[in-house]
Amino acid sequence: MKIAFLGDIALIGKYDLTKNPEVRDRLKVLSVKLAKYDYVVGNLESPLTNKTKTMVCKSMHLKSATINVELLKYLNIDAVSLANNHTYDYGKKGLEETIKTLEDNGIEWFGVNSKEFIKEIKGDRVSISGFSCYSTNGSGFKTNNKSEGVGLLTYDNIMKQLDIDKKNKAFSIMSLHWGDEHTNYPKYEHLCLSQRIAKNKDVLIVGHHPHIIQGVQKINNSIVAYSLGNFIFDDCVSINGNLKLKQNSNNKKSFIFEVNIENGSIVSQSYHGFRDEENGFIIFDIENELNEISKPLINVHDKNKYEERRKFQINKATIEKFGKKDLRWIKSRFNYYSIGAFILRKVQYKKYLREASKFISDN
Repeated sequence: MKIAFLGDIALIGKYDLTKNPEVRDRLKVLSVKLAKYDYVVGNLESPLTNKTKTMVCKSMHLKSATINVELLKYLNIDAVSLANNHTYDYGKKGLEETIKTLEDNGIEWFGVNSKEFIKEIKGDRVSISGFSCYSTNGSGFKTNNKSEGVGLLTYDNIMKQLDIDKKNKAFSIMSLHWGDEHTNYPKYEHLCLSQRIAKNKDVLIVGHHPHIIQGVQKINNSIVAYSLGNFIFDDCVSINGNLKLKQNSNNKKSFIFEVNIENGSIVSQSYHGFRDEENGFIIFDIENELNEISKPLINVHDKNKYEERRKFQINKATIEKFGKKDLRWIKSRFNYYSIGAFILRKVQYKKYLREASKFISDN
């Protein structure tokens, strides 16, 4: 079974058929490449909805017209994770419209409403599930006994899913939406969580959310790709027009993560780099670059030094993207969405700290 995993997908800007009818021309090289796989899985960041208003508090809302599901089909994408921090940007109705659009077009989905699924291809059986972390400042999480919502990345939920997969005799594939944006360094506690998961069961973890590439790590017989970066994205504008985020060179490159699974084990993996340029996408050899990005993840002995490097990169990228927090910046954030998002971040951060302690400790 040869599966391709893709990074964050937002069908916006020049990747929106309502704004660029010729978008397929830009995507052709990727479409041809992905046609060669038995199964293709991505992370859909832009809900497929025709809603135009939302009361959900976010600094940046993402959405895409339902017609853009045609681009997912054109790219030969078979399934998408909805376990991310943008799934509820347009509320429950936006999610329901997304799910209906996907189902009407034969695209499988997972990561919300307790939905994961087992896929059997060429005699191999895999379980595909998705979870989103409090660290991503999302909303609509499925907590306690709720029947609906985004799968929440907790230690208990992960271990429960691994037990279910074991009983179903299926190899575990997990799409985890986690970490901080604009850094090549995963959170230290997510490195620890990956180690703990790999002790319990062979697993493939595919990460999203940072919007740039993070390293790949082999742990026992498991493989963790902490972030695949952006697969398809464009510049973003907030719903009130006050905040604009432009793509940079780090956002515009990613890789197709190819994994071969046979007899319930990973037998090989490879990385096919691609870059979004002015005239379209180009394929390039990313292996050396990815190896360099992965090196700091090996045997992190000094947590403080590791965190210093990570936070330095985050702070630098934040200033480059948003500028310094002067009076003008403060005024631009003084609105319903930004104030609500600020409060939500504070609440989510406290919840995250409680969960992060479980990622690290065996007690």
